[in-house]
Amino acid sequence: MSRLDVAMSGTPAARRLILAGRIDDTAPLVGLVDQVRAAQLVIDTGGVVFINSIGVREWMRFLRALVATGTAVRLENVAEVLVTQMNVIPELRAGAAIASVQAPYACEGCGAEVTQLVDIAAHEVVLRAGGAPVLVCPECGGRLALADYPDRYFSFLRG
Repeated sequence: MSRLDVAMSGTPAARRLILAGRIDDTAPLVGLVDQVRAAQLVIDTGGVVFINSIGVREWMRFLRALVATGTAVRLENVAEVLVTQMNVIPELRAGAAIASVQAPYACEGCGAEVTQLVDIAAHEVVLRAGGAPVLVCPECGGRLALADYPDRYFSFLRG
């Protein structure tokens, strides 16, 4: 039994796939290729909480198979666990456009630690320069700063 929840919506021209849970040896990713094949496919991985080495291999096979079918793949709300792996293994994003990622932030005022969604296009200039966008704390309205080194966390943009 898979510990990865998969929800699909859309039409054969444009589909949306939402993944939540664990990407490991039980994840049915490659088996989904024929079901999710579309001209355009958006994959939301925001609910993914874990990926192991077998999951990494399966994710790469999944993306390769989709791209081989001619599907334009766009990744949205990419989970922190996948961002970390994409920074080490560039092939985890091969053939896919990355629209937004989750990132760890901390408030300089109240100390709140939150995960924030970073829109790549909206912050492209600062991200490509090796920085991170400064965001607003949902708790106190103060300044949120990335809780990692920006050049490391967003290094997938340079790869």
